[in-house]
Amino acid sequence: MGDRRVTHSPRFFVTLENAKTKNQTQSREDEEATWQLHIRALKEADRGCYMCQLNTKPMLSQLGCVDVLVPPDILNSGTSDGEVSVLEGENATLSCKASGRPPPRVFWRREKSDFILVRGSHDPLIQVDNLSGERLELTRVDRRQMGAYLCIARNEVPPAVSKRVNLKVNFPPSAKAPNQLLSSPLETNVSLICLIEAYPKTINLWMRKEQVIMSGYEIDERGDPDEEWKTTIVLKIRRLKKTDLGEYTCSASSSMGKAEATLRVYEIERVTVPSRVTSASNKRVNQGKSKSGQGTMGNRVFHQQVSTPAMQKSTARLIYNNRYATTSTTADPRAPLIKDHGNAFKHNNRNDNHQNLKDRSDASAVIASKRIVLPLCLILFSTVR
Repeated sequence: MGDRRVTHSPRFFVTLENAKTKNQTQSREDEEATWQLHIRALKEADRGCYMCQLNTKPMLSQLGCVDVLVPPDILNSGTSDGEVSVLEGENATLSCKASGRPPPRVFWRREKSDFILVRGSHDPLIQVDNLSGERLELTRVDRRQMGAYLCIARNEVPPAVSKRVNLKVNFPPSAKAPNQLLSSPLETNVSLICLIEAYPKTINLWMRKEQVIMSGYEIDERGDPDEEWKTTIVLKIRRLKKTDLGEYTCSASSSMGKAEATLRVYEIERVTVPSRVTSASNKRVNQGKSKSGQGTMGNRVFHQQVSTPAMQKSTARLIYNNRYATTSTTADPRAPLIKDHGNAFKHNNRNDNHQNLKDRSDASAVIASKRIVLPLCLILFSTVR
């Protein structure tokens, strides 16, 4: 009332505006004044209604209400810790309690993925963009659901807030070798790869002949940045030698169990491939030989046939008056050759038949003349005697 305040808090003060005194107005009705209540550093507790009261008869009053909007906040009570650990196959619940005015909307998302894996109506895992609610229920948790989840609270008052909850799924280790048999020539590099899946993290070793490999080989171990339960270990053999051949074992052990995978390395012979220069030169030489041999092919085949013992035996020779009469089953080299698909070359059948008839007639004439000449010689010999 007037410049007096009901509360003594320094955050509250009253001001008078548009005040007119009696000297400035012509009538009582023209007198007016505006009183304003100011609140500094508004708090949520300042929410409520305030009364402006005039002590007149009757008393006059007017109410003014203030609603204080509060940005969202995630409460520690009722919210899951930063890490939740369960066994694979169990159920997991992630909680997030938020406050604010108006009440904020709470939803869940994966930190390093665009979707959340949840069980569908027919039990397989399905992908959803996000899930609303202060509780995220995951049934029969799978290792693929492991990772960081973000609880996000948002209302009409910025900014939105979030909390990170890391879900850990524990399961026994497993080891797998993509290539169990590796073959390579000597003096080459070989890489043995072993894939391990486990959580918590495992102690990984390479072994040979039941002895842990400590030196002499290069061992590389790297984890998957998106799926922390996956690890790849690689054993690199430089310049493969006879002593490096045999079985190798990768081993992974943790508090949940132990797993092993076996790989075998064996030798294959190196295949030598001739250079292009050598093969090209050989090709040119062979082509030259083939070209030079084409012109004498017919004669070469003929001489081979004549020079065979069988063909030589098939030739008969008759002597009469220092003249030779020959019967032969061999082909006449002067006879023309014709090309055929079945044989490389063959003689003209017509010329062969003609030559055979001629040879037979000559032989018959020689034999007949011999039969006549012999008796005459005997008669002459006896007469002379």
